[in-house]
Amino acid sequence: MKVNLQDNFSISKLVIGCMRMNEWNFSIEQRVEFVEWCIEQGITTFDHADIYGGNHHNEALFGEVLKMKTQLRDEMEIITKCSMCVRNDENPNIKTRYFNTDREYIINQVNKSIEKLNCDYIDLLLIHMHDLLVNPKELNDTLNQLRDEGKVRYFGLSNHNPLEFDTLQKYVDVKFVTHQIMLHPLGIENYKNGTMTHCLKEGIHPMFWSPLAGGRIFNPTNALEENMKNVLEGIRQELHLEEIDEVIYKWLLMHSSDPTIVLGTGNRERIKRAIHSLEGMQMTREQWYKILIEAGYKLW
Repeated sequence: MKVNLQDNFSISKLVIGCMRMNEWNFSIEQRVEFVEWCIEQGITTFDHADIYGGNHHNEALFGEVLKMKTQLRDEMEIITKCSMCVRNDENPNIKTRYFNTDREYIINQVNKSIEKLNCDYIDLLLIHMHDLLVNPKELNDTLNQLRDEGKVRYFGLSNHNPLEFDTLQKYVDVKFVTHQIMLHPLGIENYKNGTMTHCLKEGIHPMFWSPLAGGRIFNPTNALEENMKNVLEGIRQELHLEEIDEVIYKWLLMHSSDPTIVLGTGNRERIKRAIHSLEGMQMTREQWYKILIEAGYKLW
């Protein structure tokens, strides 16, 4: 259940996304037990961002786990992200959301993440969103500094298009080892804009966030969503699967870029179904294309 992103660096095929950890209402004991359970299942990678929960709050919730069980740090990979500036208790004067990749800002955010997560380093740092005012040469100096200081081991991008990705990679010495993007049967923009083909071209293993469209898959609110639910249900029956989320996971994982999936849930039954989707019968090409076409992709 591992995907090799770089020599000597792998992450688990399924990743626990911690964006809503504050909404799970887990006690510290429950959080520790949950993290231990995930690791026992082979899910060793945990995805964070500085803005999750506000003021690094969700990173702090996770950091309490590592403070209580320090030995867990050596059994996991920690991902976090920065570049999104939003209004919160720490930044009450922000009126408009914006992106920031200035050197001082990124270093400050990484230091805060390390402190909140109660660890000595970040395994993988992602630039959360593309900053139109980015200075690529300054970004290169920033990432080199973080690497040389031992604060970040590997780097990647999130939510960049192919041109944005290639432009930054041209100026940056470190190799971006992954690209975290949104992909689900109600949102296939990254197939339409060539991002998935770009990942294949560059040998990048993408990470898919929001695989279940934030729950809209299960509770459709319009004709497109209702139709997609029916399509997924039909394929579920053909594959003899328990729930339609297993169909979605199989669909996402079928791409030959060997992607990973970020599961934004603390629900163990859903996590178990995601694990189960890695095994057993795979869908046919016809079934795969059926979902893509119903999502709005024009083959010709």
